Formats: sequence, structure tokens, C-alpha cells
Amino acid sequence: MNIYSSYLSQPGFGLPGKINYQLRIHIVVSQLLKRFCSLFVVFACCGAAVAQVAIQTNVSKDQNSASTTITSPVFSTSAANELLLAFISTDDNGASPYTTVKSVTGAGLTWVLVKRTNNQPGDAEIWRAFAPAALSSVSVTANLSKSVVSSITVLSFTGVPSTGTNGSGAIGAVASGHAGSGAPAAKLVTTQSGSLVVGVGSDWVNGIARTPLTGQSVIHQDLLSSTYKDTFWVQQLSTPVSANGTTVTLGDSAPTTDLYNLSICEVVPATSSANASPQLTLSASALGFGNVNLNATSTQTLTLSSSGTAPVTVNSATVTGAGFSITGATFPVTLNPGQTATLQVSFAPTVAGSASGTLSISSNSSSGTTATVSLSGTGTTPQLTVSSGALAFGNVNLNTTSTLALTLTSSGTGAVTINSATISGAGFSMTGGTFPATLNPGQTLSLQVSFKPTVAGAASGTVAISSNSSSGSTANVTLSGTGISSQLTVSSSTLAFGNVPVKTTSSQTLTLTASGTAAVTVNSATLSGTGFTMSGGTFPTTLNPGQTLSLQVSFSPTAAGAATGTVVISSSSTGSTTTTVNLSGTGTSPTLTLSTTTINFGNDAVGTPVTLPVTLTSTGTAPVTVSAASLTGTGFSFSGATFPVTLNPTIAITIQVTFDPTTTGAASGSLTFSSNSSTGSTSLVNLSGNGTTVQHQVSLSWSAPVNSPVPVSEYNIYRATGSSTSYQLLTSTSNTTYVDSAVQANTAYAYYVTSVASSGTESTPSNAVAVSVPN
Repeated sequence: MNIYSSYLSQPGFGLPGKINYQLRIHIVVSQLLKRFCSLFVVFACCGAAVAQVAIQTNVSKDQNSASTTITSPVFSTSAANELLLAFISTDDNGASPYTTVKSVTGAGLTWVLVKRTNNQPGDAEIWRAFAPAALSSVSVTANLSKSVVSSITVLSFTGVPSTGTNGSGAIGAVASGHAGSGAPAAKLVTTQSGSLVVGVGSDWVNGIARTPLTGQSVIHQDLLSSTYKDTFWVQQLSTPVSANGTTVTLGDSAPTTDLYNLSICEVVPATSSANASPQLTLSASALGFGNVNLNATSTQTLTLSSSGTAPVTVNSATVTGAGFSITGATFPVTLNPGQTATLQVSFAPTVAGSASGTLSISSNSSSGTTATVSLSGTGTTPQLTVSSGALAFGNVNLNTTSTLALTLTSSGTGAVTINSATISGAGFSMTGGTFPATLNPGQTLSLQVSFKPTVAGAASGTVAISSNSSSGSTANVTLSGTGISSQLTVSSSTLAFGNVPVKTTSSQTLTLTASGTAAVTVNSATLSGTGFTMSGGTFPTTLNPGQTLSLQVSFSPTAAGAATGTVVISSSSTGSTTTTVNLSGTGTSPTLTLSTTTINFGNDAVGTPVTLPVTLTSTGTAPVTVSAASLTGTGFSFSGATFPVTLNPTIAITIQVTFDPTTTGAASGSLTFSSNSSTGSTSLVNLSGNGTTVQHQVSLSWSAPVNSPVPVSEYNIYRATGSSTSYQLLTSTSNTTYVDSAVQANTAYAYYVTSVASSGTESTPSNAVAVSVPN
């Protein structure tokens, strides 16, 4: 009955209910007896004295409200040397990093993480502790990294090894499984016969019951189907695994569409020392280090595992072969089953070429007292070649940048590591590399080294390159350059042409001077603006210090009005590469207007001169220049002005034209004025008259104004012919009398006079006088 009762408390073997208790317990006992006998036969056939792993305590707590802690129900154990496993499943808020168990406390024991799986939202973890004595009324608490819903199941196991610390000797292989969807599964290879595989899982998507694989059972599950929609479960193999090295997949056939996290572990049974077998397993039988630079070290880890059923003692580990060495474990050392030790195996070649060696490990392993690991590697030579030992930038204008390339090449047989590249020297800078950088043989790296002087004069600097090159750890590149000042001075920043008559040209000179300490290059001079032109330079052109270049800038307006433009000069001048000269000018229009284009002297007696006026007025927006006046025709002459003469706008002059016939008969001629008038360069007055033997004339006289506040400068005499009421200026005189000899017989005339002040102001007309000339 003691055997039976120990099984009655295992999961899967509990009584189904209180009804017909006596009948049901007999049924269970019969079933247990049958199962026990079956298990006994399995272990007996293996020939090993192995204790049976049994679950002695099983308690669970489902916490369906969010919290950062979860505590198991109070429980007790009934035997000494029991392994305790805490299986913890949690929800998650979906934000990475996902939930973890920060620590487990309780029962006065030290708890150690066995396996954590939280690659998907949620968490599934196994923690272990070892109870040397039976426990009474204790509980276990898990502290979580997030406030979530969770579930905890605590199992205690009897028949396990007491070796190791905190139950480490009772734990064999561990594994995890996780996926975004699919049937939950995790796989391990057992390390000992008679071991039991258990696991814990979390499903973040749905609260849905598990369908375990054949030969497996669910110890506990919590289905949350409303707010949180999670499944938390603990699962086991129904029977221990009979053989060491068996591949075990713990999992479910359904559901298959949810994401999951699953952690599993192997609980191994205790073995009899009389039949225990020490076994040493090495993680590798050969270590290849490949290419390793001279005087550099490459290290690999070799793990020594106690894979038997009894502790294995490693007596020594020795290494042979130039450049090979080991560190790590101190020998002799004894490893309990499942325990490991690590060795750091290093290769540090001092000569180029291939090398080989052997690591020999002596132990009491049942598989052989000496295990060997072959070692191999090749010593290579790192070599750094720099494209130049010096970079000379020569003359560089202030505040401009000159850049040269520096190429670093791995020219040896091994990879070279460039630790750093630093630059010094005023005005020097460097771009193009991120350090440390490793270059395999033949690879290159380019650096851009620049010189941008801010002060005139010679400058020097250094690029220091640190590497593991066999030719030297530091390569220095010397830098040099001279800051120079290229300065362009322009004689004026503005050219104002003022008023320029339309269709004429005004020119000014713009002088460019190299006023710095270095030659300046004038790249271009670009002119804009209507009416402006430029000549005198071919670009680009270089001016040495003190040299000049003259440009002729002209303004030739084609229309009246203000005009603006610019000359933009591009150069290598320090500080400002562009100089702008502003241009301005106003196009003006000189216009000459004649008071009449025809003068008819009529019948004039031979020997009696007759004079008639013609007025020249500047009616444009600019002064008009009358350069000359020429007259043709017998008996005609003119007076009153000397040419050339310039008339400002609104100013007029009067020319007296005289006809003094020497013979009778008709006469004709012309008076031509040459000017810069926009209306034409010549203006013509046609002259005509008839010499007669009879002469008529009209004598006029008038009185000077009295009490006039303004002195009278002259008088204007106006005449109308025939019945016309249109008076024309006849002449101007300073006298108060005038004889009009240019009258025709049998013709009526009318006259009036005005006075003119020195300012040009004209009075109102006098009274008009009518005269009829007889035949």
C-alpha cells in the first residue's frame, strides 16, 4: 500500500470524485499496480540500478487579474532531497521586450532559472530549487517584469540526484519552442535513462484546451476566453524515457493556428554508484582557427561535459604546437553528471605560415582515459601601405578648400586593423573613414584630406594612422600648404551715365585690379540691362598681384527713360567671389521744332530788303544741338545766331531771314538746319519771293508800357493775312517801331504787339490794327 499511495498523489492518478470512494480506489489501485509492474519491467530490462522519478507535490494558482506577482497555494512535501520546479506562464501587452520572471522566492530555498521562452508575446519559464529536508506549509512567489495575468504550478520530484547546487544535478537537457502559429512543440535529447520530461507553455491568442501528443498529458491548464484570451498550461510525458539519447518532442496536436512559447526540461533519476559510469564528452574534436595575424590572438571555447551516470574526474589538459595555449579550468577537477567545464583555447602565431597542434585531456572517462582535440591555424602578416608619405597642397586661397586623397591598402597576407586616423595642423581636416576598420588583403580605404587656410602663410600638419601593421603601429603622413590672399578690387561699384540722348553713346572705364598677395583669376564678367554694352576683356583671365584689366562699359539708349543694369564679376577673390557693379542712365530725346517750314516774301521792290523770322525751339526731353545752318537761293540771307548752338528743352532762338532782290522776277531758295534732333538730322525751310519795281510796306509804331514792374526785354510783332484770324509771329525787336516790307499788293493785313520780359514771360496782346495794301 505504500507503493500505491505514493502514486495516488501523482497528476493523472488522482481520484475522480467522492462518490463510490471505496469502489473507485480499488479500481485505481488495480490500475496502478498494472502500471507499476509495467514500469518495473522496463527498468529491469535495462540492467541499471536507477531510482524512479516521481511527482510528489502538485499545486497550481491561476491569477486572472493583472499583477506583477503571483504566489502559489501553500503546500508541503513528504520526503527529503526533493527537486522543486516552478512553472510560470504569463500574458503580455504585446510590446517588446516581452514579459519575464525577474525572480522566484519562497520555501526558504534558492531558486534558479532553468529555461525561459518569450520570443513571442507572453512568457513560459521553469525555475528550480532543491529541498534537502521535507517542507511544511510553504508557498512560492514569482516576481514579473510587467503587470499581467499569469499562472504558476509548483511540482516536487522524488528519486532525483542530490548532486550539484540548487537541484542542478537533477536537471538534464532543456529546450524551448516558439512560433507565430502552429502546433506547440519543443524537442530535446535525453541525457539519462529513466528521465521524465515536463514543460510549461503560454498561448497569447486564445483560451483553448490543449490536445497533447500521444503518450503525454496535461498537468494543469488555465483557459482565459473573455478579456485576456490566453491559455497557460503545464504538460508532461506520461511515462519516463527508457533510454539515454532519446529524442523527445513535448507538445500538442492542437490548436495549430496560435502563437506560443514553450519551455521544457528533463528531470533525471538518481543512479546507484555501484553501476554508475563516468563519461567525458568534448564539444569538438578539432578546432580550426583559420587565418590569424601575427602577434594577434584568436580564442575558441571547448566545453567538457560530464555526460555519464557518475562523476568524471579530468586529471589534466595539455597542449602542443607553436602558438597554441589554453586557459580556463584548473585540474584535476571532478564534474558531476550534467556539469560542465570550459577551456579557452588560443592561437597567437609569431611566425607566418600554417601551424598545427594537439590538446590532450586525461580523465577517468569510461569511453577512454585520453581525449584529443586537433588544432590548426595559419599565421598571417598584416601590412598597411599608405599611398603617400606627404601631401603638399601648395598655394591655396584663404577660406577656400583644396582636397587630396589618401589611400590605405592592406598589402600583407593577413587582415590589417586600422585603429584610428587622427589629423593635426591648423586648416587641415579629414573625412572618409570610420575607425576601427579592418581591411582584408587587397582591400583599400580612401581618406579625403583637405586644407582650408584662414590666415595667410605656410601651414603644416600630420595624419597619424594607428594599426596592427607588421611594418609599424603608426604611419605618419606630413601635410603642408600655404594660405594666400587672392584679392580683386574694382574701381567703382556704380557707373552712372546720367542723361544720354537716344541713339548716342556714352562710355566709362571699369578697372579690375589684383590687389592681394596672390594671383586672382577673373572667371567671367557678365553684363545685363537694356542699352548697356561692355568690351575690353577675355575671360577667364588671371591677374598677377598689381596687374589691372580695363573694361569699357557703354550706354546707348534706344528709347527715352531711365535704364539700369549690372556688371557681375566672378573671380577667385578671397572672401567674396562675386562683385557687382550697378549701372544707371537715362535715355533722352532731343527734338528741334521750326516755327514754319515755308517763308514767302511776296512782291518785294528791287533793292529793298524784306526780313521775316523763323523760330527754332527745343521741344524734346534733352538739349538739342543745331550744328549748322546753310542757305541757298539768290537774294536770300539770314542772321541772328551763330552755329553750333545748343538749346535746352523749351528754349528757342529766332533767325531773321532777309530777301533783298536785285532783279525783278520770282526767286526761290532754302534754309537748312543740321542738328541731332530725334526727328531727323536736317530741318528745311523753303524760301520764295518776287522781285518787283514797286514796293509796299507797312510802318508800325507803339508806345512802351508805363509803370511796368518788370523791365521789357523785347517786343513780339504778330501778323494775320487776309481774312484769317490766325496770327503768326512776324519778328521780335527791342524798338517801338517796325516796318513790314514783306507785304503784297492788294492784300489785307492785321497786326498786334506783345511785350516780353527777360524771363521770357509774354504780356497780353495790344490792340489789333488792320491795314489794306493797294495795288
